[in-house]
Amino acid sequence: MADIIDFPKDKQNGPPQSKEEVAEKLLEFKLGHADQIAEVLWQYVLTELIRAGCIFGVDEAAEQNKHFPAMVLVLEAIKSLHLSTYGIHHPLQDFAGDSINIDDYREEQEITIDIDEDLE
Repeated sequence: MADIIDFPKDKQNGPPQSKEEVAEKLLEFKLGHADQIAEVLWQYVLTELIRAGCIFGVDEAAEQNKHFPAMVLVLEAIKSLHLSTYGIHHPLQDFAGDSINIDDYREEQEITIDIDEDLE
């Protein structure tokens, strides 16, 4: 019996078997996709800010930490916007709804509408 190897008995991931499992897998995919897209766009935004002259103090940990909360807020805002298009709640959606007066951004909305019309 000493020559017998016990293999792991972990359950293999198979295709979803019920409506609930499909919904769960779809939610996992959407959350993961939003994370990936937000990360890519966040890195792009930070790179463009650096190119525009922003100095985040990469050489000094204290200086970098001073800006990091605002940097993460940008990441989470991108993720929140993406998730809202999927109908998935993110805490920043509540904050934005409570804190932003849409009337203050009419000009930006009109520009967005013009862009949408050009895309059609």
